[in-house]
Amino acid sequence: MVVRFLRSALRSHYALPKYLRAWVIVPATILLIVISGLGLTLPPGPLCDEGMILFMEGGCEWGDSNVFFFSKVGLLVALNVTFILAWRARVRSVLGFLPHFLVLALTVLTHLSGGSCDTYYSHPNGSIGQMALEGLAFGILGCAILLAGRNRTTATLVACLIAWNAAYPGLFYLGLVFTNHWTWLHTFMIVGGLALASAVVAFAFRDGAAQVPVV
Repeated sequence: MVVRFLRSALRSHYALPKYLRAWVIVPATILLIVISGLGLTLPPGPLCDEGMILFMEGGCEWGDSNVFFFSKVGLLVALNVTFILAWRARVRSVLGFLPHFLVLALTVLTHLSGGSCDTYYSHPNGSIGQMALEGLAFGILGCAILLAGRNRTTATLVACLIAWNAAYPGLFYLGLVFTNHWTWLHTFMIVGGLALASAVVAFAFRDGAAQVPVV
């Protein structure tokens, strides 16, 4: 069963347009992060600490905060561009995006903690791993929305992009009511909310999604 699933995922991946495959999207995302991080470096000061938009804040000192900021910008931009391209290409199976999610999962496993960031301000300060896990859940919700789209018009695309991109920060700030930012509990609340939203979308539009053949 596992072998069949992997073969199906591989076929679905090769069914994607070449510009959506993992060996294009992943390096392009890394390149975007590096270029923006080096070319648009945030100066030390309020912008890198309390003055930063809370949704984009992470890391513990000027360098790590900068890395976190541009990593999150790059990830969100890459996810949105991929969604738009997949929508326009009328991708028929989101299973093809499994390699992309595996890269994010690997990032989570290799960046579970910020190390010294845990005590820099006498409280946790987040990590790339937490950001990657949230990005993974955000991407899965995007896949659910992509499959649910019956009317593939530009107006529908815009509406879906707005709703999708509102869900993540909405859950982020909702989580702050119950827990502190940067903690893994906060991340798990966001991921749980995005997973629930994905299930609701998949269930609510299951008939429409069923009309879209899977590769």
